[in-house]
Amino acid sequence: METLKQIGMNRGWIYEVIISTYRDENPHSAPIGVWTDDFITLQMEIYKNTRTIINIMKFREFTVNLVSDIMVFYEALFDKAKIAYEKSRNVNAPFIKGSPAVIEFKLKEVEEKEKTFHLTAIPIHVQINGNISLINRAEALSLESLIIATKLPYLPQRQIKETLRENYRVIIKVAPGSQYEKILRMLFECLQIP
Repeated sequence: METLKQIGMNRGWIYEVIISTYRDENPHSAPIGVWTDDFITLQMEIYKNTRTIINIMKFREFTVNLVSDIMVFYEALFDKAKIAYEKSRNVNAPFIKGSPAVIEFKLKEVEEKEKTFHLTAIPIHVQINGNISLINRAEALSLESLIIATKLPYLPQRQIKETLRENYRVIIKVAPGSQYEKILRMLFECLQIP
């Protein structure tokens, strides 16, 4: 079953989602970048000692909320009391009420790294409640890069070029082989940025 392909994921692209778990008996959510290499499993890296990794390691289940409303990301980070939850059907984890799509996952593998844990999870159930709009930072970064490039004659070139290089690095990481990567390559050629 290629559930992750059916919801629109591209292989190797990193999507911003909100992971929900229980913290003791209370719902907890946090934004996390996730990707798939095979459309069957979901991958993510989470810093050690975060509440999210502690919860996932304890319960070995979680939900992925596919939301496109950036306000929900803000609330998950800074105003958690505003998030309403519902109980998942198949895993011991909540999901954010009103999410356009929710995928319930069970943890498959954990690889410990120096500062993070690399997790592999298997989808158990998909609930689609509306239009899915996956968030990948490459589109916004490529647009921002084009706008920044117009400011080269007016601002310190070194600073702008460093920003453009950083945007390009992130685009390659979150959307390898994408049109956004191609746009930045063409922009660099046009501006003669090595």
